[in-house]
Amino acid sequence: MDAFIEQRLWDIKSSIEPTQAQKEAAQRSHTNLRTLLDSGNIGNRITGSYLSGSYARDTAIRPIDDVDIIFLIDPSQWAQNLFEAVKGQPSPASVLQTFSNAIRYRYPVSSVYYQRRSVRLSMFHLDIDVVPAIPQDQYGNVILIPDSNQDQWIKSAPKIHAEKATRVNQLRGGRLKPLIKLLKKWNSGIPATASLKSFCIETLATRIFAEVNFETLLDGLILFWDFVSRFGAQTQFYRWPYNYNVSWGGLFETLNVPDSAGTNSNTAAGVDIQRRLKFAEVAARSRDRLLSAKNALYTSTANNYISEALYI
Repeated sequence: MDAFIEQRLWDIKSSIEPTQAQKEAAQRSHTNLRTLLDSGNIGNRITGSYLSGSYARDTAIRPIDDVDIIFLIDPSQWAQNLFEAVKGQPSPASVLQTFSNAIRYRYPVSSVYYQRRSVRLSMFHLDIDVVPAIPQDQYGNVILIPDSNQDQWIKSAPKIHAEKATRVNQLRGGRLKPLIKLLKKWNSGIPATASLKSFCIETLATRIFAEVNFETLLDGLILFWDFVSRFGAQTQFYRWPYNYNVSWGGLFETLNVPDSAGTNSNTAAGVDIQRRLKFAEVAARSRDRLLSAKNALYTSTANNYISEALYI
């Protein structure tokens, strides 16, 4: 039965892959935006750009409805008061406003939204989040991105996130990214009161499977769900000697999933205790459904359990 389940999981993974047409449309759109912003006054302030987010890491599922672009900037090109000049950082709000104005000028019939940490260009088929960033090294591996609410620049490392995911994917025989796509599909289908941000799901999987091997998607799903069932003191089938730097304390403490790039940011920020407990409960239930599929006598029964496990 394991062979049937494994093939079914790969088939599901294929069905949630972005289509070639979606990939090509996204590529045309982000390439055009990057070209347009490489001109005029804003072009003189930009020193480089690269893709970020799940689209860039090849962990996105269909449809591709958003793309993130990091635009490296020369901070000296913005007027700064004495305090900002000493820090070498202009006001986050002023940088975001500059990008917002530049995008509106180039896309007069599309919607442009000024956001807390980015500017969103919303088109009929795709949203593009433009993230200005101050590079902290010559390659832009570590960057500072604006937070207009807190009026400060915060550390991020999207290139390192991507490199870590690729490295672990290779270590696990190309199975990590397909597994992440299945987990994102599952996360999108579970009750809204239990789901986590997709980047948190990806970070959890990368942290766990950087250390723990899995030979099949079936085993990977069961292991992931078994590990996170600990967040709510659910019954476990495996002995987990390590927490992989994930912390949740007791039943009355919040969840902390540090990003894999070492920036000290918590990818589970904002997850309250009730959400953590519900997430663990749903994960344990999905694990049990998949274990039932392994023990099913008929493929039709196994298939029903798979669908229940993945909430599809």
